[in-house]
Amino acid sequence: MKKDNSGKISRRQAAKIIGGASLGISMNTSLIARTPFFSSDMPMKSKVNSSKNIYHAYRSFWPELEATKEFKNLGINTRCFFASNTINSAGFEYCKYPKIWKGIKEYDFTAYDAQVEDLLSANNDANFMCIIDLNMPDWLARKFAYDSFSEISHAASDKDWIEITTEWMLDFIAYSEKKYGDKILTYILSGGGTSEWYEYDRGRSSRVKNKAWKEWTNKNDFSYGDDVPSASSLGTAAHENLVYNPETEMEKIQYWRFHNEVIADAILHFSKVARANIGEGKEIGVFYGYYLVSPKKIVSFGHLDYEKVFASPDIDFFISPGSYNDRQIGGGSGSQLIHGTLLRHNKQYLHEIDHRTHVIEKNAGSGWKTQSDDVAGLKREAFFALINNSSLWWFDMWGGWYQKKETQQLIQRLKVISDEYINDKPGSIAEVLMIADPQSAHYIIDKMPLGYDMAQNFRNKLNKTGTPFDVYSFNDIPEIDLSRYKVIFLPAMLLITNDREKILKNYILNENRTIVWTYAPGICDGRSLDISRIKEWTGVDYKTTGPVTVDMKGWKSVYAFKFETLTSTAMKKIMRDAGVHLYTDEENPVYANERLLAVHFKEGGKRKISLPKSCKKVINVYDNKVVGRNCSDFIYDFSSPDTVLFEILIN
Repeated sequence: MKKDNSGKISRRQAAKIIGGASLGISMNTSLIARTPFFSSDMPMKSKVNSSKNIYHAYRSFWPELEATKEFKNLGINTRCFFASNTINSAGFEYCKYPKIWKGIKEYDFTAYDAQVEDLLSANNDANFMCIIDLNMPDWLARKFAYDSFSEISHAASDKDWIEITTEWMLDFIAYSEKKYGDKILTYILSGGGTSEWYEYDRGRSSRVKNKAWKEWTNKNDFSYGDDVPSASSLGTAAHENLVYNPETEMEKIQYWRFHNEVIADAILHFSKVARANIGEGKEIGVFYGYYLVSPKKIVSFGHLDYEKVFASPDIDFFISPGSYNDRQIGGGSGSQLIHGTLLRHNKQYLHEIDHRTHVIEKNAGSGWKTQSDDVAGLKREAFFALINNSSLWWFDMWGGWYQKKETQQLIQRLKVISDEYINDKPGSIAEVLMIADPQSAHYIIDKMPLGYDMAQNFRNKLNKTGTPFDVYSFNDIPEIDLSRYKVIFLPAMLLITNDREKILKNYILNENRTIVWTYAPGICDGRSLDISRIKEWTGVDYKTTGPVTVDMKGWKSVYAFKFETLTSTAMKKIMRDAGVHLYTDEENPVYANERLLAVHFKEGGKRKISLPKSCKKVINVYDNKVVGRNCSDFIYDFSSPDTVLFEILIN
């Protein structure tokens, strides 16, 4: 296949390397590694010393040069920046510098130079995490008559957009690698809504999406109409206006599969092409996989095909902000993606701390109103990342969030603690497991609260049970060690096919475990709906008021029809009855691994902390003070609010 003298891939050639199952196009790997546009002798394998795949960084949309200097003084030299060409969801520019991408093969790389050189002037020891903007600039949105920011599934369905954007990405990487390759640790590929691959369209059709839908259905041997199902059709369901019936509504179920797959396939395409054109040792990251996401959009959000993307050999780490719906003081926060599935695929997680501190005017989002809130909240986020052996960055979104000297001193101390413990990589000690089920999610309508209740809202309740828990996906079950789990929550188990039944019976429904179901487990077998199946799994009739426990001979079933009846208090009782170790009697967040324990309280006072077994010494890590000796429990006087990290020394 021919290239021009510049190394440029033609539009026809670029279309052939999409590699997306949704579009039915085969991959031509010979085209991925290409001669860069800017120089035929550019060194493609520049070496960068990464921090063992664990990043502790400072990020801001804007230059924030003084803060960049200050973070250097705090011991944080890794700086994330966004080479953006687009405007954000608030209606103004992401980036304070001029747009780089001016037209087809037209670039103003002096704008990129200015951004990088300014950051280097603030910290000449900086190394960078560079976010590449794959969204459409205004001029390209006009050309296509849609905007990838708000309609990413439409863009991902469009071969012309894939081609043009691939060319932009390759030219950007070529320039960046040639000039700044020795300073850049990672490239982060961003697109879609808020540059996190969000889809806002609620399933709306378009010319390009209709065409891609037809290709997808033909490839998968489905016989549907040429146009995607209407929004009004997608908004109704046969069972209680919540669950689609595959006998009569299979087109809707398959459409949501397509809708999510096409976005995943675009991410896989861009990451594969980028991987072949970045320097050796560099990593690729993506904001993606938000199953534990905000209310009433789990299906249309575009992230349900996350397992395929997590498995990609071309992506090293995944990013999400801490939970938006449980980040207030007293809440448990946590990732919006399924951390266990990342671990299964040997991928790293980066926890974005974008919580608004009390110094931000009109701070209504996080509920942090005082300096004490900031201290307790920021400790909670950092300790969550540390205990999960995750990367993090402090996201100073529009600047000024970390301006208080006390906050800066806190971040400096947290960095020291992270450096000491982060590479220990101790294992989970959770006895509680929550199973996410993106396959069942395709069977529910988008605007009802069911998706939120069986995903993020359910996790938020687990956050307040006083014990750690793990979250994996259903397809992980045969691949992970289940031996330590005494209680397994299956809040989303609508779909139980023959294959899934075998997995449940072989791996889950045994060992005297307690299995917790909600709403309508097993109502669907992939071919039909039948409420009589629910009793087969739960031991009680559908819509039985719960939680109700049934001995199923070798395991216990706990069923609650309504999600709201499974409160944190009810969950705590289920765990206690099953022999799960509870660290506190209160309803509060607890994070723990084999070495560290973090406890968060909104209201302080003297609290008893129970340990799984007797230990030699308990140390408050932040203050480096011994708080217990030769004990299996200890009393600690918490502030209001407070988050405390303890090291538990057994020997």
